[in-house]
Amino acid sequence: MSTHGKCPRCRAGDVLAVLRLPHTWTNTSGNPVRGLSEVLLCTRCDAADPLVTYLAVHPSPCHQDATTLARLLRHWIGRARPPRPDPLAVEAESAAWHRGDL
Repeated sequence: MSTHGKCPRCRAGDVLAVLRLPHTWTNTSGNPVRGLSEVLLCTRCDAADPLVTYLAVHPSPCHQDATTLARLLRHWIGRARPPRPDPLAVEAESAAWHRGDL
């Protein structure tokens, strides 16, 4: 069913859709940092989402289902939020860079 592979969050579910969201945050120097985050729709992590159910029942939606699919996609997109940077992961990556491990 998935063309996007396994979910990196749970490592078990299939990724059904990928939403790429631009976002900006301010670094410790006060400068804006622009990024692009991916929000994934996973068969396991997002099993309760009606869009997952719809795609499980309709792996190849037809023209007659366009309105339903559009409504479900808008609902999913409306709730999607880019993940916030993990300060501990950023610090660990910075330390690795300073050690020369990157």
